[in-house]
Amino acid sequence: MSLFDDNKNKDKNLIVSAHEAWVGILYSCISADNQITDSETATLSRILNSKEQFIGTDIVLLYAKSYALRIEMGQLKYLSACCEWIQKEDKETIFALALEVLLADGKLEKEEKNIIEVLSNRLQIEAAMTSKIIEVIFLKNRGNIKGI
Repeated sequence: MSLFDDNKNKDKNLIVSAHEAWVGILYSCISADNQITDSETATLSRILNSKEQFIGTDIVLLYAKSYALRIEMGQLKYLSACCEWIQKEDKETIFALALEVLLADGKLEKEEKNIIEVLSNRLQIEAAMTSKIIEVIFLKNRGNIKGI
């Protein structure tokens, strides 16, 4: 293997399916602050299990790959790679679900705010729609018990 081959592989997207991308984005959200709470894990599992497209999918394997790739690639590069796999009609949905996961523990840390901004940009969601989605998710989660 030559040095050229090594550089070529660095640019290759290691995400190989939309399923991996969805789980990767949502997993990155719950791990953005480097602390994964039970409420975040439960919310992520509930969201994925409620989606028809994940019926019959081994989500545990997708979690494991997400964990490994996030460490290998770094948070922002990994998120960008995942966003490349999201279909246009799913971009606002995954963004809203990401916000729901981020707010599952009732707190929004600095790192999590950065994730919101990166996702909005990488998914190319218009600013007005981003604001609407954020407003709705905050309203939905108002009064949630913090940290559970």
